[in-house]
Amino acid sequence: MIDLEKDVKYIKGVGPNRVKLLNKLGIFTLKDLITYYPRTYEDRSKPKNIAECIDGEEVLIEAYASGRVSDVRLRGKTMQKLVIRDETGVATAVWFNQSYLKNKFEQGKKYTFYGKVNNTFGRITINSPVFDEEGKTSNTGKIIPIYPLTFSLSQNTIRRIMENAIKEIEGNLEETLPEYILK
Repeated sequence: MIDLEKDVKYIKGVGPNRVKLLNKLGIFTLKDLITYYPRTYEDRSKPKNIAECIDGEEVLIEAYASGRVSDVRLRGKTMQKLVIRDETGVATAVWFNQSYLKNKFEQGKKYTFYGKVNNTFGRITINSPVFDEEGKTSNTGKIIPIYPLTFSLSQNTIRRIMENAIKEIEGNLEETLPEYILK
């Protein structure tokens, strides 16, 4: 059986820097990690058409990249814009200071985007969306846990660490329920 008192530093994806961040959250052992519950969940599994987007809502959009990511300079910041489209309309995905996105999208390829929509005078913008290529579900296409965090520890990082911990204990925990309940 697995040792739930195992130090969190031995979990895949946890290095010396992340141990300190996890410790700030009160996570010291494998047991602490697997009992660190999300504060809420986001349902990123139900896509909407661009034409159905309402101002201020967070939505999942399945759309094609209509071009390449363009950079717009604004007072010391750089804004990245990508025009996306589906069969019902066109929208613009917008990020700030993320120049690495320039090579992330391929024109004509389908992606899923999740973020907050701005619908001003019929112009739809999705701000700082997380995204996946079609067929992948690391950030979209499922219900995503949202954990309480500390500075420098991202949602993606803690989700990856949590997935590694769960894989490690899966099938290795001793059953604690009485036999009559199991039946």
